[in-house]
Amino acid sequence: MTVEVNTSVVRGGGDAAGQLADDVNRALGYFDTHIDTSQTWVAGAMMDWLLAEHSSFATNVENGLGRSKALMVATRDALDDVAQRFDETEYDAQVDVRDLFRDLDPTAATAPVTSSDTRHSLVFATPVGALVAPESSLADPAFQVVWSVINWPDYLSLSYWARQIINGVIQLVQPGWTGGQDVFEFLAQKISGDWDKVALAGSAFGHVGEFFTDLAAAVQNVAVDVFAAWTSGEGADRAGEYFAELVAAFAAQPEVYGDLETKYTNAAWAAFGACQAMLSALDALVDAVIAAAMGVSSVAEAIAALFTLGGMAPAAIVSAVIAAVEAFSAAWGIMMTATSTAIAAGATLGSATTTIEFVPLPEA
Repeated sequence: MTVEVNTSVVRGGGDAAGQLADDVNRALGYFDTHIDTSQTWVAGAMMDWLLAEHSSFATNVENGLGRSKALMVATRDALDDVAQRFDETEYDAQVDVRDLFRDLDPTAATAPVTSSDTRHSLVFATPVGALVAPESSLADPAFQVVWSVINWPDYLSLSYWARQIINGVIQLVQPGWTGGQDVFEFLAQKISGDWDKVALAGSAFGHVGEFFTDLAAAVQNVAVDVFAAWTSGEGADRAGEYFAELVAAFAAQPEVYGDLETKYTNAAWAAFGACQAMLSALDALVDAVIAAAMGVSSVAEAIAALFTLGGMAPAAIVSAVIAAVEAFSAAWGIMMTATSTAIAAGATLGSATTTIEFVPLPEA
């Protein structure tokens, strides 16, 4: 039986595989740009605990992308060799190309991809379309507005304004110490960690997972097109099994990247909540001390004092109003401390309980 092969289509499949290899190379560049492989980048005791395996995670991701690139290069070369062998022998039935495609998963008998299989739709025009700039949910403008509204009593707090003055002085005297960051947040992050960097890394992991989703779909489509032009022979069967296992290997990757996104995003929220809890607790303590020094120990006392202002001297009235404001700020600070602590505790639990299990990719 003569094996009919449209070698121009097979070569086109090789070209497409080569383009996908270039796409994986771009994913490697994206990884290098947005995910620091060192452990020191997430400085902070909380991050040292929650992301203690960061370097290992980064190494696994880098190795996986490297293997993916090698697999696509091997696929390109194998398809080019198939086309060359059949061209040189004028579609001779004796041509053997089985050696060009190895069994990626020898433990399983995988059904080969054929021309009758369904083409997969891609979310993006090409897999690299998924590699957009990562975004931090903590830097979302809508969240920033909501958080500012929740914290509006800060603008009444003497401790808050004292912090702003101290921060302003430090920025003038030692502008390079914190890199322009609020000095109190800077110090709190030494304990909690840099939540923005962690959130951006989590987002980047998620986008790499989306890349693998579309990479699996793109490889499936290349295979379906190739086997529409290479329809018979043991070589085609071996190649079809190779493609099926390659697609399955890529399709298994997004789950772990989703877990990485969850783990890092939760760690970022944990760091943010811990930092805000520390700052709120500091403000609440200072405001409570000021209120107590002015003779007010609770919001109820402050309200009662305000109702007796009529017979008081102007200075006493001002003092009573300030005491009431400080008592209110202290109470609000305690509430915000509790809220931030709850955010930190929930996110910490979410991050700590998210386990990462990488799905190994086969060697090319």
